[in-house]
Amino acid sequence: MERSGFTKELLIVIIVLGVFTITMLSTTSYAYKDNSDDYYEQVVNVIERQAELYGDTLDTLKREGNFVITVEELVKNGYYVADDEDGNVVDPRNSKHSLNGLKIKLTYKNNKVEAQVIEEE
Repeated sequence: MERSGFTKELLIVIIVLGVFTITMLSTTSYAYKDNSDDYYEQVVNVIERQAELYGDTLDTLKREGNFVITVEELVKNGYYVADDEDGNVVDPRNSKHSLNGLKIKLTYKNNKVEAQVIEEE
């Protein structure tokens, strides 16, 4: 008689653990969602802010009003930290691509530098 009671209790515990596991998987599935596009936007925002700081040091920009630089130039001048020792900035959307050639347009207007990443299609 005791064996059947133990079997029923064990079955109930397994069912409860199964329900708990299914509930936890559904609530944590967002953690595994691909957020590379959001991260790319954050990287672009940081690059633009650093480009503005770099643009403040460029006399050419202040004379001409417009100037185009690349991410590679920001890395070489110490305004952005590369992802590897070769100086490459990795694209978070595709880790095989580099953002070093990404162009940034700097505009000097009203004693203020504005940076805009130029998205190439």
